[in-house]
Amino acid sequence: MAPNIELIAAEVDPSIYDKSGDISKHVEGVKAQYDTKETLELYGHQVLGDGTANIHFGKWDGVDLDEEGAYGKASEQMTDYMFDLATQLRGSDDSKLSYVDLGSGTGAAALQLCQTHDSIEKATCLNLCDDQNALATKCAADVGLGERITVVTGTYEEAPFEADSFDIAFSQDAFVHSFSKAKAFTEALRVTKAGGVFIFCDLMCGNGEGVSDDELATFAATNMVNDWLSPEENVKACQDAGWTDVTFVDLTSDIICCSS
Repeated sequence: MAPNIELIAAEVDPSIYDKSGDISKHVEGVKAQYDTKETLELYGHQVLGDGTANIHFGKWDGVDLDEEGAYGKASEQMTDYMFDLATQLRGSDDSKLSYVDLGSGTGAAALQLCQTHDSIEKATCLNLCDDQNALATKCAADVGLGERITVVTGTYEEAPFEADSFDIAFSQDAFVHSFSKAKAFTEALRVTKAGGVFIFCDLMCGNGEGVSDDELATFAATNMVNDWLSPEENVKACQDAGWTDVTFVDLTSDIICCSS
């Protein structure tokens, strides 16, 4: 049974929350949604977490929803699941690797992965929000990972990196806010080395029972979702961007567990 939580809506200029076709306005809206003390607390304590810096959706295998720190544990399990899958896809190469987290938020995924995987020589966090980036930089320094984790301010649709920079491109619950999925997936391909891997986890537009078009539109309008694609459309957009061997893994059951 989920905790009894009263959600508090973040106060944001309603004029920002509009699918206007203006990328600068869209970016402004994403920053407004996340980059304040109040909204960081909203997501960390009331929407996706239990007070930790990890505000991602979780993988709930073996986690009791009512146990202390449940959301943080589930979020960490999702990060581990994604990275393990990425390294399996990359193959048995035991050499040191570099990876980029596209839309890294508070940097929680990079902190966790660098603490548990010595194979990561360099982790680069790319994120729009200054307050989140300051927190990520501080947390990396506090645990002695300042040399291995670099935090960069910017957008994954115009990534400020040279081509073929990373072995793995990774994104956890961030591409939902992309202005253009096609552009985001193309940039991920550009900055990933040949033979590298791109893995992302995200909310997608569905057609499940009990979900109306109005509900989907309302979610998109109030959460800075400009390019709301179904799983099939995401797969095709990745293929059109140049990615090969594209596979969709349905983790809807973990969302249901989180919200039950």
